[in-house]
Amino acid sequence: MALHPEGMFTSGPIAHLVGLAAGGPDPLEWEVLRLTRVTRTDHWDVAWRHTAQPLASQLDYLATAFSEEFFATCPPDARRTWTAAAGTKSVPEFMTELAMLLRLADREWPAGYEEVPLAQWEVRARFPLLLALDSWAYDGEHASYEESLLAFIEAEHPFCYDELIPRLTQALEVRTLSTQSGAFAASFRNLVPAATPETLDVLARMSFAHLTEHHG
Repeated sequence: MALHPEGMFTSGPIAHLVGLAAGGPDPLEWEVLRLTRVTRTDHWDVAWRHTAQPLASQLDYLATAFSEEFFATCPPDARRTWTAAAGTKSVPEFMTELAMLLRLADREWPAGYEEVPLAQWEVRARFPLLLALDSWAYDGEHASYEESLLAFIEAEHPFCYDELIPRLTQALEVRTLSTQSGAFAASFRNLVPAATPETLDVLARMSFAHLTEHHG
């Protein structure tokens, strides 16, 4: 069976951070804090969910086991990304620094949105179903979002809960965070202009009513 260990350099949350470090406009410290916001655990999460500490340990191992010979076997795009992220440091030195940032972030409360603004990639990771609320419908087919949502629910019923439940959850989380943080509300409105508070309220109300009546 073919082995592909270069996946350590090309995929997963570490590769995501490296890509941000190589080409993102914001400090790497912010991106690490955003990652810990996205991957935060709650009391019902499985114990083996990927969080900052195990990611830091993986980076420790990669730094210790690093060899230029193996790195040369990785895809060219991945090598360019890691090298750009490392800057003036060697790749192993960058790995150790990134591991340190992850451990530091893990010791603190999640960063507030006033200190570390909401990023577009963070929205895509946490609220993907709110990015295109009626993308399934043709432009101009419905007079309002409420009409388009009702048509969507009726078209998907009785299997509508597969999308309604996670979309409802994401909408409620955004509405709650918006009331807790003006910075979050402003950033989310700027990044996802179609998902207005009024639209999210319609989504929550109609989804909950349908789930209660037909799936309760």
